[in-house]
Amino acid sequence: QQPAVGDSTVPTAKVDSPLSDAPSTPQDCQSKSFASSLGTAVKTIGEDELHIIKAPFSVSALKWDALAVGATGILIANDESVLHQVSPSWHNASINISNAGIYGLGAAAGGILVTGLITHNDRATDTGIRSAEASVDSVILYAALKAVLARQRPYTGQGEGRFLSGNWTAGSFPSGHATLAWTLASVMTYEYPNWPMRLLMYGVATAVSTTRVTGGVHFPADVFSGSVIGFGVGTYVAHKDRQKLPSSHSQNKIGSVENAILEHMAIQ
Repeated sequence: QQPAVGDSTVPTAKVDSPLSDAPSTPQDCQSKSFASSLGTAVKTIGEDELHIIKAPFSVSALKWDALAVGATGILIANDESVLHQVSPSWHNASINISNAGIYGLGAAAGGILVTGLITHNDRATDTGIRSAEASVDSVILYAALKAVLARQRPYTGQGEGRFLSGNWTAGSFPSGHATLAWTLASVMTYEYPNWPMRLLMYGVATAVSTTRVTGGVHFPADVFSGSVIGFGVGTYVAHKDRQKLPSSHSQNKIGSVENAILEHMAIQ
């Protein structure tokens, strides 16, 4: 049946329903991902710092506190006499050696991270990430101690070596180079625990610490305290969140020291 001429149908345009929220652009996704990663990193560093600060005040850590404080006190009492036995002719060469050592450790950690990312090696990637995390922890810690304790550096004239001297912008105690060197060395030797690696990493860290004294920029107590702090921070970050801690019956002395530190830091 044909429709009547006057009843012609007028086609209507199809109206789409309102669109749902438009998908995020790649830029938005990247911004959200970066913000999330940054937030996670800040939270992780904050948790690390809180744990590290609380660790020395636990009952199980008292004997280690006593050893560290006692040794530091002895060194402080003899700081100036030891330092002034160093020939000034050693200063420039020693400073160059310490700087080269810290740059070398940083480059090694960075190289391990880049290699891990390129080759998809989880062990190398984790080593690089933990090295970076531990380094940030150490920098925050030693910078705060320098500002609070405000010890005068060597060869600054009257009052050198004095604490709470107002030198909060460039304090001498503890040594930042020593702290960072031992932090990086302890993280990398945990992931690659063979004797050549231990000798290399700990050897460089020892050289960095020693040359800060022979370079005339730190007292012996400064580098000792920095080394202890760096080794403790690096050991903590390297071992945390691991499913299984190393056996307390380690077959080597270095492993035994690391295990003892872990036990007294009460790592969860």
